Parts: sequence; structure tokens; C-alpha cells
Amino acid sequence: MTLLSTLSTEADAQVVWTPSAADAPPRSVDTELWEAIGAASAAIGGETLYDRLLEILAVLVDTDLVSLVRYSSFGAPDLVIPREVRDEVAAPYNSGLYAFDPFHHYWRTVARPAVTSLRRLATAELWKSRYALEFMRAARISDEIAVFLPPIGGASPTLILDRAHGRFSAAELARVERVFPLLAGLHNAHLKAIVSPGMIVHAEEKPLRLIDRSGKELAANLAWQKLSRDPNGGLSEALAELADPGVTQVSLPDGRLLIRSCLAADFGAAPGGSCEQVETPALTRTSAPCDAWLAPLTHREREIVMLTLEGYPIASIAKRLGVSRGTIKNHRLRLYQKLDITTERELFLTHMQHLQRAGR
Repeated sequence: MTLLSTLSTEADAQVVWTPSAADAPPRSVDTELWEAIGAASAAIGGETLYDRLLEILAVLVDTDLVSLVRYSSFGAPDLVIPREVRDEVAAPYNSGLYAFDPFHHYWRTVARPAVTSLRRLATAELWKSRYALEFMRAARISDEIAVFLPPIGGASPTLILDRAHGRFSAAELARVERVFPLLAGLHNAHLKAIVSPGMIVHAEEKPLRLIDRSGKELAANLAWQKLSRDPNGGLSEALAELADPGVTQVSLPDGRLLIRSCLAADFGAAPGGSCEQVETPALTRTSAPCDAWLAPLTHREREIVMLTLEGYPIASIAKRLGVSRGTIKNHRLRLYQKLDITTERELFLTHMQHLQRAGR
């Protein structure tokens, strides 16, 4: 019995991995898988661990692109791998379309380490939304598998497999689910390795520090150290507020959030400790209809704005409101005139600008 065969499900045997199947994997696949696992084990504590984890998945499942995205319970997603992304892909996503990313929504609402897929989470309306038409089309995404690894500080390093055409089969998804404990174990070992010798000190990104269960600081990155030295940063005052029972997040003077989250009881150098980090609040999918910028609109026009921002096309909006598509088009023409805009894209950008000003 090979390692790959132990990861195969009954569905694999019936559909994909039968000895007579034309697409049966070559005998070298098992060797490639062992080599990929060995390379990932050797990368624990280094800078390429997640590249190696993605290579394990690429051996198991045919994919057109692999990536690593940091999904946060509090902030916007961060694309980590690939390290360079085309502007036509990154710009619309980072400008606010990420608010409609089903994986972003999953982590903000469920926040449970798991394996899932775009097809499993997406609603029927997603495929006609601006997220699909602008971002997914530019990124050439037809389906995705997401591996949400155990979080640190409320954020999950998530391994993503993209397919440009078609969808991942149930057998392929099951294969990734079966290898999830291995990926999570390597990830946890990596976290323990980088914390124990204090390697986090060299990570200059979002302010972050780890403290043990007694309150002693174990490690802090350069961004945290810089913020702590800023007399106008408000960090000392925010930490004092976090000391109150039940408080887990506090706003800083610049609108960012200081967040404290608990670490697992078996987390290496800080078992039962906590992680404190600073995040920029994420944009939400929709905003309350009483926002000041929507004040000139009628109630029906505000409903149409909200449904448009949620990604519904004209036909779906008309069906939900029980009117014709022509009526919706007339309402949109009038509300565009009131808001001094001419396109749906301008509506979306205006919405994002007001959310950012409000610090949401």
C-alpha cells in the first residue's frame, strides 16, 4: 500500500484511481508526495514553509494556481503567495471587492480551521455579481479549494488551490480533507519553532506581540516596537483598556483596532498565552441604509443601492422587490443622478470611501 492510496477515498477508487482509468496517477506520484512532505518538514521554522505546504497539495490535486491568503476575523485579507500579482487582479480585490469573497466571509463568521471550496460556500447570486464578473474573471477562477489552517491572533494562513476551468470533484476535495491533519500539524510545529527562538522579532508587518499566561512579553515584531515608541500611537492607553475583564479589542487613535486573542494550551513557548495585534478594520458587505451619503434617496432607492452593493444583478433585484427590470433601471437612473455618479462601479467606490471614512 502506498501513501497516496491511503489518502484515496471510495469515490477516488470508483471514479479516479481505478487501475484501468486513463487518468490513473503514475507510480512516481507517491515518491513525489513523500518528497514534498519531507521538504515541508525541513522548512519548519523557515521562510518557505507555506510554499512547501502548497507543493504537497499540488501533488495531490491538479491545480492551475496555488496561493496563500491570510484571512483575519477583524481585518482585510492579505495575499502572501504569489508575491507578485497582476494589477488587474489585485486592484479590484483590494479596493473592496474582498468584502464579497466567500472565504473572507467564512472566516469572519465561522472562523473554524477546515477544508472547503468556493462551490460549497458560494450563493447562486455570486456568479452574476461584480465579484465574479470583475475579480474572478480577471483572476481566471472557476473553482477554488481553501485550507484554513489553525489561526494565530484571529487570522488563518489559508492555502488556496485555483482551477481556471471546471470544478474540483468531491473526490479531490475529500483527498485534501484527509491530508488536513498533516498540514495543520506542520503549520503548528512551524508556529512553535518561530516563536521559541524569538524569530518573530524579524517580521516587520502588522504590529504583533506574544505574551505568556503570566503576562510576560515573549516576542514582538518591529512594527509593534515602533508603535510602542510612538507617543501619539495610543498603545499604552489601549493596553490598559484591554486589561479590563471581557474586553478583547480597543480602537487606537488612528482608527485601527488593537485585538487580543487566546493561544492554544499546546502552543509552544506560550501555552495558554495570548496574541496582541493591530488590524485595520475590514470593510463589511453592506452598510446601514441610514448612512448620511444616502440621505437624498428614497426608501426604495436605498433598498436598490443595498442590494446592488451585495452583488445582486438587476434581474435579481427586480425579483426580490416584486417589480419589473425596467422599474429598477429607472430607479437606478434617478439615484445615480442624486448621488452625482454614472456607473455601478462609481456607486461601489463611493460606498467604500464612506466606509473607510467611518472607520468600519
